[in-house]
Amino acid sequence: MAPLAVLKQVTYTYPGAARTALQTVDLTIDAADVVLVIGGSGSGKTTLLRCLNGIVPRFHGGVFGGSVTVEGLDTRSEPSRRLARSVGLVFQDPESQSVMTGVERELAFGLENLGVPSADITRLVEEALISTGLSHLRHAPLSELSGGELQRVALAGVIAMQPRILALDEPTSQLDPVSSEDLLAAIRRLSEDTGAAIVLAEHRIERCLHLATRVVVLDQGELIRDDDPDTFARWAAIARPDWLTPIGRLFSRRPSTPKGHLPTPDGRLPFTVKDAHALLARDDSCRLIPSWHDDPPRRSSETVLSAEKLTIGYDPELPLAVGLDLTVDRGEVVALMGENGVGKSTLVKHFNGLLRPLRGRILLDGIDVATLSVSDAAHLCGYLGQNPGDYFVKESVAAEIDYSLATLDLRGERAAQLSERVITDLDLADLLDRDPRGLSGGERTRAALAIVACAEPPLLVLDEPTRGVDPSHKTRLAKLLRAWAAAGRTTFVVTHDVEFAARAASRVILLGPDGILADGSPRHVLHRALFFTTQIDRLLRDVTPGALLDDEVTWEVPS
Repeated sequence: MAPLAVLKQVTYTYPGAARTALQTVDLTIDAADVVLVIGGSGSGKTTLLRCLNGIVPRFHGGVFGGSVTVEGLDTRSEPSRRLARSVGLVFQDPESQSVMTGVERELAFGLENLGVPSADITRLVEEALISTGLSHLRHAPLSELSGGELQRVALAGVIAMQPRILALDEPTSQLDPVSSEDLLAAIRRLSEDTGAAIVLAEHRIERCLHLATRVVVLDQGELIRDDDPDTFARWAAIARPDWLTPIGRLFSRRPSTPKGHLPTPDGRLPFTVKDAHALLARDDSCRLIPSWHDDPPRRSSETVLSAEKLTIGYDPELPLAVGLDLTVDRGEVVALMGENGVGKSTLVKHFNGLLRPLRGRILLDGIDVATLSVSDAAHLCGYLGQNPGDYFVKESVAAEIDYSLATLDLRGERAAQLSERVITDLDLADLLDRDPRGLSGGERTRAALAIVACAEPPLLVLDEPTRGVDPSHKTRLAKLLRAWAAAGRTTFVVTHDVEFAARAASRVILLGPDGILADGSPRHVLHRALFFTTQIDRLLRDVTPGALLDDEVTWEVPS
């Protein structure tokens, strides 16, 4: 059978870029392949996906070499309308993919452009809604959906068009753990049932490695690995442990075989909790012991933010939360979690006055936010929303940081010190001369974070700050937030990334439809949870109770 897509010697440079985004890439994609594409931020993952439907180079311009064919069609010469039947692309930023105002109309839009008969459109839209868990939102305005809900709408719209190749760019980055598992299972089922190929760029390896049939690794635009998952794991265990699942990293350190071989009886690393349980059950030559120590609780007498009897929402008749009370102290790193659409992003937009509560009030440093000007609120509370592109107004990252400091009346030596510090903290030295709009998703997130964090506000609110961020920078960010907390700065993070929350946060709040469901240390809230917990906790909750991360347990060989 002929392959669905073939990339031959593909080299591409974006307009004005100093280096190539892709360099002599050769890749073949067959029917029913599930190809996981991984690599650091800026390695070329998004560009590779955009080549499949001709957006690169047709929309972006630049210099393109080599060829890309999909079902025998050259993507550079074939009309976009024809390619849309073969390749469906879900962007990293679902907000930029929406065209219509309502969910059903959005799903029907692509089918209408393909000339699908009305009766078939109705059926396909219904099936797409069901497969992505959106039936209850069919009549909802897109403007009122959460980021995760928009992500599912974008995917549903592509699924409805029944392309032969689904190209998905960070499709779970804004989804809660339950929605993520359901969505990835539906995608894998679609591939198995229809023969569609899935090309998936994703940083949260633990969510999807077990679903892949192949793993492609990009590094600085070069394709350096194209392996089955087990071969990839053997390489990553030695070369890039941060690209393994937490369970994979744990078992790669198991002391039982000569160096250079995987330390498991059959030479394979487990990817899932189920596989790891089976491995522990049949081989007890090593045991796991806890090696973690909780930091003593940091009790501050200084409250940075408090919410009093807060009722929030967009419709007074249908509020998202009623009578919410919340206090955040100086030096905390708070992770706010909960299912998609429960009101997490809506809540934090009240902290600096972007939204006004239906009832109750928010106090920043003891001052009612409703009485503060936009400028005064910005000095007290920095806010990074889900779309980092909203923050860029200059032509370089360096200019953005300078402009942000100047806007807050910070100049001279003090501004220079703050700028140098945030550039170092967020690893931006190599990006300073780049236009922020041309950066990768993870790089844009780091640049936007620098803009809102450079002035070191007392409270920093981050909405999905790990979106598009690779594992090494994610670990670095977790350490940075902890360091800022030790220096007395407070960070409030909205996240669906449980692994990041367990590593970064000093406090986790779980928000539900009826308000706060749990509030405490990560170990208190996440341990023994059904879904809002880590891989390691699922595996070891009865072996080393309380361990959440792979570096919180140690292998021991019984004497």
